[in-house]
Order: sequence, then structure tokens, then C-alpha cells
Amino acid sequence: MQTRVIGSHMDIGQSLTQYACENLEKAVKKYFEKAVSAEVHFSKDGNLFKVVILVNEGVAGGIKVKSDAQAGDVYAAFNEACEKSVTQLCRYKRKIKHYRRHESIKNLEPNYKALDAVKYVMPPLKYNVFEEMESEELDVKIDETHQVISEKNTEIESLSVDEAIMKMDLENLPALVFINAKNKRMNVVYHRKDGNISWIDPQV
Repeated sequence: MQTRVIGSHMDIGQSLTQYACENLEKAVKKYFEKAVSAEVHFSKDGNLFKVVILVNEGVAGGIKVKSDAQAGDVYAAFNEACEKSVTQLCRYKRKIKHYRRHESIKNLEPNYKALDAVKYVMPPLKYNVFEEMESEELDVKIDETHQVISEKNTEIESLSVDEAIMKMDLENLPALVFINAKNKRMNVVYHRKDGNISWIDPQV
């Protein structure tokens, strides 16, 4: 597995790079044999070190695993993020082994459907600024505050509900929009604050 180690606002020495590469591959390969590449991103904010780990199969529609952690010690932060990846992979070990996207699904399944989409990142709305405004003026002002910080091309994939939940968990996402492979409707799964998962399936 090829592992790329990156540092932001801090120097990454040879010792830390070697530690991250060796330990990540050892931990991941036990549950995710098809993993071909990984990225470990170290950064520092004040007295805290933050680590983000991304592991993937390197093919379109393949499995991706993302985890993060932060701690006062850089090695402790890496170990915690790595352990999170292992925990998720262990939970879905059997599903990953038989996951149908071990190669490009577009080549495997001629009837595969996915929608091209663009994912936008926007700052939160600050409603208190408009408390004294009339409703019509409020609508205009809110529209004007939808400034795009970044955008990225993505795909809304055709998945079973189980696959969507697995994908959401492994990629450390709060929610996931997908095309329900069974009924072909646009669906959403997301994590609830009580620890459960909600599944939205529009009845149209």
C-alpha cells in the first residue's frame, strides 16, 4: 500500500513518516486487503495535533475509509485515528470482502446508474443579522449570503441501504444522498444525535 504523509504548519520527520506508514499498513491490511493507497495528514493548531487518515482502493466507486483524531501528542493523535479506521473496518469486514465495487462498477454493471452532481461548501447563515427586516427583504438577504467557499464534482451513487450506511460510516460522513438500488428513488441516510441512523425514502 502506498502511503503519502503530509504536514501542515508543522515539520514531518523521517521517524514519524515511517511510523505512520508501517503502522497504518499493518492495521488496515488485516481487514481491507484491497487497499492500495492512503494519505495521512498531520496538522497543528495551538497545542493540539490533528490527524486525518484516508484509505482507498484507488478505483472508481471503490471503498474509502476516513478517520480523524486530535491530541496533545502527535503519535497519540495518529494512534487514535488509526484505531478508529480499524474499528470501522472490523465492523464491516464481511461486507467489505463481498462489496461489489472491487473494480469500476461502471464496467461491471452496464445498468449501473449514478447522477453527476456538484457538492458546495457554504458558511452558516447568521439569522440574527436580519431579525428586524421584513420577510421579503429577509429572503433576498439570505440568498445573498449563500457564498460558496468551495465546490467539488461528485456522484450520487446507486446503492442498497446497507451499502449506503456502510459508505457513510467508513467515510466518516454525517449524511449520504444515494439512489436506492431497489426502488430507484433518491434516498438519504444520516446519523441522529441519539446514536441511531435515519433513512428517508420519499413515497412518490
